[in-house]
Amino acid sequence: MTKTLVIILNHNLPEYTDWLYHSLVNFEKDIYELKVMDNGSNPDRVLPYTHIRLEENLFWGGALNMAFRLVLEDTIYDSLLFLNNDIELTGEVFVKGLRAELFNHDFAIVSPCIAGRAQPWKQMQNWGSKSTRTVRWIDNQAPLFHRKLIESIGQFDPVLFYGWGQELICMDVCESNEWKIGVCDHITMLHYGKQTILQNSLFNVEKDIHSSDTSTPVTWREFQNKAMESYVNYFIDHPIEGWTFDDLRAYGENYTYDPFCTR
Repeated sequence: MTKTLVIILNHNLPEYTDWLYHSLVNFEKDIYELKVMDNGSNPDRVLPYTHIRLEENLFWGGALNMAFRLVLEDTIYDSLLFLNNDIELTGEVFVKGLRAELFNHDFAIVSPCIAGRAQPWKQMQNWGSKSTRTVRWIDNQAPLFHRKLIESIGQFDPVLFYGWGQELICMDVCESNEWKIGVCDHITMLHYGKQTILQNSLFNVEKDIHSSDTSTPVTWREFQNKAMESYVNYFIDHPIEGWTFDDLRAYGENYTYDPFCTR
């Protein structure tokens, strides 16, 4: 029987990771395998039950490529759930519910919705739909990827190591294959957002500098400028056919959905 590989990504925030891990570990059964991936944390911020330890901070995008590789190397995995550690969820039903939507309703990616305000993409909020909403693309706080999409992509371009842009590449591949992407309003999570930076726990914005250099924490503005530069330049060089970069961002900023519309 195949199962989901569930990875919680930790970088210098063991308290968040520990809570999320223990909210999920008792419900693995035979449908998922839970692992903590440490992404170059300082030695005193690595959890003792870490399963995968990356010696340097590969950032979100680099760590996702490592997770894709783990799925590709083992056919026991039919999907990958890649979790930011600064989220809260209902462990008893979280993975089971997402798997049901992915496999029973023919999606390539599904995501829980996010409670509260847009962060910043409005398609990720709870719009009250009784069924999974098909969307153009999702933000990647807790994506469940079908194996077929992972096999199709293989690895993301390493220049996107900050983790901005993978969502649009997934959209492009799914559109090319007529695969669906969905957000589940009946499966909700809280996302605190940017906690590694806000907790002064990120100390560089260059992948080739070891994370043990803990001289000065990186600010959100410093990270945002670096990530945005990489993001924009990538899609200048690799435009998505049929879309402009600005149109795709505007979709997330202006998204709306009315489950009560009778038209």
